[in-house]
Amino acid sequence: MSERLDGSAVAIVGMACRFPGARDLEEYRHLLLRAESAVQRFDAAADDPRHVPAGGELDGVDLFDAEYFGIAPAEAAAMDPQQRLLLQESVHALEHAGRGVHARLGRVGVFCGSGDNRYGALIAAAGEGLPMGTSASALPLRVSYHLGLQGPSVFVASLCSTALTAVHLARRSLLAGECDLALAGAASVGLPHERGYLAVDGGVLSASGVCRPFDQDADGTVPGSGVGVVALRRLADALRDGDTVHAVVRGSALNNDGADRLSFAAPSVTGQRDVLLSAWTDAGVPPDGIGYIEAHGTGTPLGDPVEFAALVAARKLLGVTSPCAVGSVKSTLGHLDAAAGMAGLIKAVLAVRDGVIPGTVGHRRLNPAIDLDGSGLRVAVDTAPWPSADRPRQAGVTALGVGGTNAHIVLEQPPAVPEPTGGGGPQVFPVSARSSWSFERSRAALVELLPGLDGRPATATRLARSLQDGLTPGPMRRAWVAADPAELTAAIAADPGEPAAGPLVLGLEAGPRSGSGQAAGGPDEVLSYFDGPLALLDSLGGIGVEPDALAACGIGEFAAFAFGGAVDAHSARRYAEYHAAAVLTARTGGDLSACERALSALDEELTSAGELRALNVEVRSVTLGVVLRAGDVPPAAHLLEVSRAAVLGGGATALPPEACAVTPAAGDRAQFLGLVAHCWERGADVRWTELREPDVLPRMAKPPYPFQPTRHWHPAVPVRALPDTAGDTTSTGPGSRRGPGTTTVETVRAIWCEVLGLPEVGPDDNFYDLGGHSLLASQVLSRIQEEFGTRIPLGELMDEQSPVDVAALVDAELESSRLYRTLVDAPAEGGAWEEVQL
Repeated sequence: MSERLDGSAVAIVGMACRFPGARDLEEYRHLLLRAESAVQRFDAAADDPRHVPAGGELDGVDLFDAEYFGIAPAEAAAMDPQQRLLLQESVHALEHAGRGVHARLGRVGVFCGSGDNRYGALIAAAGEGLPMGTSASALPLRVSYHLGLQGPSVFVASLCSTALTAVHLARRSLLAGECDLALAGAASVGLPHERGYLAVDGGVLSASGVCRPFDQDADGTVPGSGVGVVALRRLADALRDGDTVHAVVRGSALNNDGADRLSFAAPSVTGQRDVLLSAWTDAGVPPDGIGYIEAHGTGTPLGDPVEFAALVAARKLLGVTSPCAVGSVKSTLGHLDAAAGMAGLIKAVLAVRDGVIPGTVGHRRLNPAIDLDGSGLRVAVDTAPWPSADRPRQAGVTALGVGGTNAHIVLEQPPAVPEPTGGGGPQVFPVSARSSWSFERSRAALVELLPGLDGRPATATRLARSLQDGLTPGPMRRAWVAADPAELTAAIAADPGEPAAGPLVLGLEAGPRSGSGQAAGGPDEVLSYFDGPLALLDSLGGIGVEPDALAACGIGEFAAFAFGGAVDAHSARRYAEYHAAAVLTARTGGDLSACERALSALDEELTSAGELRALNVEVRSVTLGVVLRAGDVPPAAHLLEVSRAAVLGGGATALPPEACAVTPAAGDRAQFLGLVAHCWERGADVRWTELREPDVLPRMAKPPYPFQPTRHWHPAVPVRALPDTAGDTTSTGPGSRRGPGTTTVETVRAIWCEVLGLPEVGPDDNFYDLGGHSLLASQVLSRIQEEFGTRIPLGELMDEQSPVDVAALVDAELESSRLYRTLVDAPAEGGAWEEVQL
């Protein structure tokens, strides 16, 4: 890699995409290497002879996992599919960077753009209104909000160069210190889907339905749809933190052609030449080292020759004649409009990273209008290895927007890093999801990944950390403890059950057991059941574990009181010593007077201590069969009664099945991690980094989250019908809310169903858990006014979170209105209102 580490280099640490013929990054890589076209021909009859039934289309543009993002189905159905696609791929880009949504990521910027909201235009044309947040410019704001990102959030629009403009701005923001990680991306979805287009004389769209970049038979481009996102960090930060660097952004530049062109839409040789020169200068690397250019390459008779002329002119000005291949991905995918540059950028990243230059689909013979003039340039016709050299691989990526905004990015091969060492020992491998459908596929993806991993200890540790750092917040959780991929495979196979559910109840045992089940061992061993669990609970608290309850018996109850804050730890251990002495004396047949003295001493200590403090966690006393709630002040005699019961052999001593005993985890790393896994499965917010050794192992990409494909589509927008594999929440208009005998609660539930787009709402469901927010609450408010003829302040409505609560608010308002009307309408004594002189 270049020695220039002056702080201006930016690393691409994560990538995600959905393109025609490629559902994810790996499928895109294989599509490029095969040099095949994913442009489709449709069975679409048309009367207009100019109609061309072709395009690079995406499957499933009507599918979206609204539940994952907490978006109500009705709102999801009104959202632009470009927003929905970019939301999901932003999650995948973070996961590819080894990070999770809503994790502690620092300041994360979002720089992205999209095509026009054609979806919203079709809805509006049908006379339907659109909720706030569906305009194109809300795209980055959606990502920042739903992913909890707090850096700059900027909408970018420069037509066909939008994606690379976003990357340039994201890079500048990183270098200015405005954010620590940046997402840059773009999405474009052509609607209606699978309809083709009209090719007009003199236009840029191909009459043949085939894009042939730089070819003598090129007659234009073919439109397509797609989405791509990259995650960027400052290179120094990425190397310091062990990020996987896929490529280095060495330089970038933007400019505009101005008036130096034949028309607004025409290209300019001068403008394109100058953006190349600016980017190469910004990169600070000799341009003779650039071995590949991913060109804009639309396959138009005018655009391709102008782009080559600019490239030749820039190299000639610098005296560069070194070999350089040129390609274009538009013949593979179609022209993706705002997302076109993202497809080219990811292609070039893969090329510099892997050392393979993909071939250019559809190119056979060079366009005679392109004069290479001994420049060293050639079209990359076939997929081939990158020529070996004694310098890092470097590439350039160009995007040219209609209207003249030109963008160029300079990429470099990622720096070599030492083979990871270290790690080893047992690790926790967690998997979580928002739904059962996604959970099963997440677990299956992990199982599928394992056979391809090597057996080095560092690899298993890297995978565990990536799973921990890239976790998706969700109720479906499972975790396994293993030391290597083989152990993990066996652990998953041996325990393939459903995700755990229920509160986190930790168990504190009565003490060691002999074969007969009675207490055994000496005082130190018995007291270890106080010291060990209390230390473990403190350790768990140090990594974020807060149990919902403690189930305790015998000496464990003393530890529970100490951890719960009812007694300070020093006093609790002294009380535990009296308990241990009394119980051991009784169990071993010793002097009963000694037993009584220990109990009396405990009684005196508790009495002199006075009232205990309130518990900060629920304690379930197994010995006495009582539950002491958090916030309650337990009676001081409780511990004495526990000891008396233990001495007399009364009271239960076995933990309930829902309690996980903490004592086995003392002194055993694997057991402790198993306890941590159990706590996390039941909802604990584990701070995984607190469990790690202070090393810097490289991050590893985790399998992308499998979003549940639920159909969310407005009936006013035509789209190819898809099988309802996972439900259908197509938006519908309002129906009848009230009928004879309908209660207020039933009417409120019907309003919620309508506003949220849900088939059913329970009387006690939480509005916000169902995807509600203030904007939707205002819609509920207007429908309540329409239905009941009464006004309720929005703030009061938002304070009530269930249909039952809202109905009570409505009924109270209706009753207040009725009383007011009664008073207003009632005549004064004597049959008329009394006239008052003011």
